[in-house]
Amino acid sequence: MYNFLQRLSGVTSFAMSTLMALVVVISLTTPFIPSSPTFDVSLHNVQTTTGRAMDPFDRTSRKAEYARLTFDLDADLSTMFNWNTKLLFAYMTVDYTSVGFDTNRAVIWDRIIRNKRQAKLKLRKHHNKYALRNFGLTFDDVDGANLTLHINPVPYLGVMYDKPLVSIPFTIPRSSKAASSPGQV
Repeated sequence: MYNFLQRLSGVTSFAMSTLMALVVVISLTTPFIPSSPTFDVSLHNVQTTTGRAMDPFDRTSRKAEYARLTFDLDADLSTMFNWNTKLLFAYMTVDYTSVGFDTNRAVIWDRIIRNKRQAKLKLRKHHNKYALRNFGLTFDDVDGANLTLHINPVPYLGVMYDKPLVSIPFTIPRSSKAASSPGQV
């Protein structure tokens, strides 16, 4: 090392290499930090309605069938916050299969949790925030569905991962049109 700039370059390279190795170790070990969130999800009621005008640019929205869910959620997610957690993204999905589509997943509720005070969720008789509608315009060909609570911890440094916590099976009721006239399609 002949002069000051070469010494500075060597020290800076070593510092950056060490910092990058530390970043890799942090991002690989953060998902394995133990957490024990407590949660309880209960589904009260599932109803189907027809003819809601949701989108003025969608002609089928008035003929389509929409499902409305009523659920309770008690969760304490404060243990999921650690030194590398920026926020939590909590959301509920409904998964079902129908004719022509093997996998259908729709998000019906979500919340961004920014700190430990907001991590205690207590929702009573809460309805889905987003509309639940099938591609086939009716839920007659859907046999069963699952209501799943997902948590995505968003780290300051590293990869965001999905953590499904609980899944509740339920059935979507048949529409009144299909029940009154079973011979027609």
